[in-house]
Amino acid sequence: TSFRNHTETTMVFGPGINIIWGENGSGKTSVLEAIHILSTGRSFKTGRTLETIEEGADATRIKGFFKTKNQTKEIVFGQAKDRRRKISINNTPAQAKDLLLENQTVLLSPEEQEITKGSPGARRRFFDRLFSTVSKKYLNTIIEYTKTLKQRNALLKTKGTEEQLQLWDVALSEKAENLWIQRKFFLNKFALCLKTTSNTYNGGELTIGLIKNNEHPSKKDFLTELEKARQKERAIQTTSVGPHKDIYGFSINDKKIKTYGSQGEHKIALVIIKLSEYLFVKEETPQTPTLLLDDLFAKLDFERSDAVLALLQKKTQTIITNTDLVDIQKHGINLDDPNNKSFHLQRPCKN
Repeated sequence: TSFRNHTETTMVFGPGINIIWGENGSGKTSVLEAIHILSTGRSFKTGRTLETIEEGADATRIKGFFKTKNQTKEIVFGQAKDRRRKISINNTPAQAKDLLLENQTVLLSPEEQEITKGSPGARRRFFDRLFSTVSKKYLNTIIEYTKTLKQRNALLKTKGTEEQLQLWDVALSEKAENLWIQRKFFLNKFALCLKTTSNTYNGGELTIGLIKNNEHPSKKDFLTELEKARQKERAIQTTSVGPHKDIYGFSINDKKIKTYGSQGEHKIALVIIKLSEYLFVKEETPQTPTLLLDDLFAKLDFERSDAVLALLQKKTQTIITNTDLVDIQKHGINLDDPNNKSFHLQRPCKN
């Protein structure tokens, strides 16, 4: 209700392939955005959910029902113009972070291209969000590390004493070591999923690899690093070493995508990374995630988009946006199948 240009929209998706089609501006991507918010507590279009409130409305409300064999969960997300936010899971108040562990979705959208093209921070955020969706322990660890880091940075800004900083160094090193151990564990698992997906996609003609540093300093060595960086950090008033500075990258056929990848290679790499994310979530949780594919056929040529569809399991709920049904029929998607559905959206008429 009152979400973007959707004054009031209700959709009931099938368990198979769901097509949302219509001209640009009809609100197709907004439907995926709403599902994504219910699954992660955040929008992939904006960092401010205030921007999702329909023009002229005081608030937006999204309600979703997520069904498994054993249960149905009702997730509600409300955002008011006065910045008040209400989230509930089965009528119990919740926080945005609580949604991460409830209903897994994997999004393939142009906005996600920063995973291959963006800064190291974009890749760290990708992995932190992904690992937090499959592990409550990881989620709590990253929250604890971030909280300790902020407190140490605040001390650097207020020119704390050497004794105070040493106390926070010990606290930060403990949190950092815990985070590094868990990151290494999940990064190795994700790398295996990436290898499996690369080998399967298009007969393995493209190999997407993860560039990572498997080694991290011990707690003792990290304390030494903090001590060495003390003078510099007092000057810049922020912590310059630690897991929040880890650098990860991706390669395509053994060359760095960020440096040498063409536009087409970035697109293909993102598809393989996201399908690897799907496989990772499926292996690490009891759920099969829902796939959200935004404008898939416009972004990839026929052969490559066909290869994506070939990798989808028949029992995977998939929601695809597209401008028409022609591409859908060309790819052999049977909309007469009772598991599949199509939804036609029209651009709203504004007075």
